[in-house]
Amino acid sequence: MGEPLEPYVPDPTLRAALEDFGQQCDREISVPPQTRLDRGYGGGTLFVARLTEPAPPGREPSRKVFVKVLPARSRHREVRGPQWSRATARATVNDFARQHLAEQIFPPIDLRDGRRLMFQEPTSDFQEPTDDDARVRGLDELDGDDLLAAFRAVLEAVLHEWNKVAPTAGPPTRQTTLGPYLERELRAAGAWEKIHHALSIFGFHSGAESLLIDSRPLPNPLRPVDPASPHHRQPVDFHAGFAHGDLHGGNVLVPCGADGRSHPERFSLVGVSAVDADAPLTRDVAALLLATVLRYVPELTRDESEALIDYLVHPQRGRPGALPGPVAELVRIADEVGTAYAGPGGTATWRRQARVSLIAQALTCTTFEDLRPDRGLWCLRLAARAMQAHLDENPIGCAASAAPVTAVGRWPVSPPNAGAPAVPAARTRSPGASPRQVLLWCLLAAALLALAGMALWATAALGVP
Repeated sequence: MGEPLEPYVPDPTLRAALEDFGQQCDREISVPPQTRLDRGYGGGTLFVARLTEPAPPGREPSRKVFVKVLPARSRHREVRGPQWSRATARATVNDFARQHLAEQIFPPIDLRDGRRLMFQEPTSDFQEPTDDDARVRGLDELDGDDLLAAFRAVLEAVLHEWNKVAPTAGPPTRQTTLGPYLERELRAAGAWEKIHHALSIFGFHSGAESLLIDSRPLPNPLRPVDPASPHHRQPVDFHAGFAHGDLHGGNVLVPCGADGRSHPERFSLVGVSAVDADAPLTRDVAALLLATVLRYVPELTRDESEALIDYLVHPQRGRPGALPGPVAELVRIADEVGTAYAGPGGTATWRRQARVSLIAQALTCTTFEDLRPDRGLWCLRLAARAMQAHLDENPIGCAASAAPVTAVGRWPVSPPNAGAPAVPAARTRSPGASPRQVLLWCLLAAALLALAGMALWATAALGVP
């Protein structure tokens, strides 16, 4: 018999579901105490369990599995639908998928409270250095050199292994337009239905042309998705290929040996329902970068926070002096790995595309309830500043720029509660009356009063009853 579940799985609903699953499938599930993970912006729970099942002689009856519990209102339900199957079928042709993508091994189980229970099997490379005394750690549990090594390993593998191209050719380039690019990324992240409400919570109107932030008007980063925006049809070149689609530290697991040494090169990715075989390649880079640096934002001073936004928007300018080492290294690594993949001839295209993906990912983060209000507002500032830089470097023609400007949103001193009504954009007000108009109205009123007085006097003089 393995360890009982009760000491390590205090949730009675989850524990009952695991026990029922084991009884129905003639399997036994045990949960080592040191492997429990509770991570992810979506509110999910992830931990490593050991599954013991009947096995023929000579075959190991026990294996490690990832157990993931999705909340009732998850961004991704993670079901093997037709789209997921096609993308994954194409992905598994590549060695990267066999080495780093966890496989869903049993049908999901719906819990009575609306949550969903899933079982995924790590790759053989992931299991190799782990034994009964080993640990499994999420990337968002790592710090220092271990974090930077794992961060680099994931990005390099996603680009250079999963999306391998000939060194002399570089990745192929496609073209789309700004509005559809942003909309596609917001839909892929499950944020499209939430983003307008999220902006209203922060006190902005999603249709505003610009947002007044820190007494400085900045372009509304969501505005280009509207076909009426002059920037909607602005051309955007991009590189496309395989993407995980929900790449954050909770979905990156790193095995560690019994000596505590991590093995970042043997990482495993879970939460693979959003795998896309034809996605912008900067999607995963922007998602993992922003999710990781957001860990440090609450600890930064005002100057450091501004420096981080500047570095994310303009990585080619180099590290700002006010920025602490670990967070600055994350930005540098992401830019270095991406531009190395794009090659000397594709650096400019890569950085433009990476900035647009950063805008989309920053907007997506404003929809996450556990990032509000502070980090959510910071992400909105980042998206607006990145959009300003993009428009400055890619100006539109005079005819398009002459389009009428819509109302300006207002940045509230204290964000309203989620249940409070949205603060509307500043409405266009009718101009007040001029002094001359006021004088004319007063003279007209005086004349009418004089005429009325004269009429009353004449009536009295004539003796009219």
